[in-house]
Amino acid sequence: MKRLTMVLFKIGVVLFLALGVGIVLVQAAGLVVGSPGLVSGAVSALGMAMTVSAGVTGLLGFVMSYLFHWQTGED
Repeated sequence: MKRLTMVLFKIGVVLFLALGVGIVLVQAAGLVVGSPGLVSGAVSALGMAMTVSAGVTGLLGFVMSYLFHWQTGED
């Protein structure tokens, strides 16, 4: 169970970071060519997938804290 959760977490992190970078690159291209449709359309096209993958990855991280018995650090 630990191994599966870690693999899914890593896939989720890569997925939502790649989608985020994709949004930023498309928006930057829209700024360069002067296309407001590209700038706003990037979030419309990729925003939901990025948000859902980030949420699922966050929940996996929460589950992993219990599976791996992580302790809070006291400084």
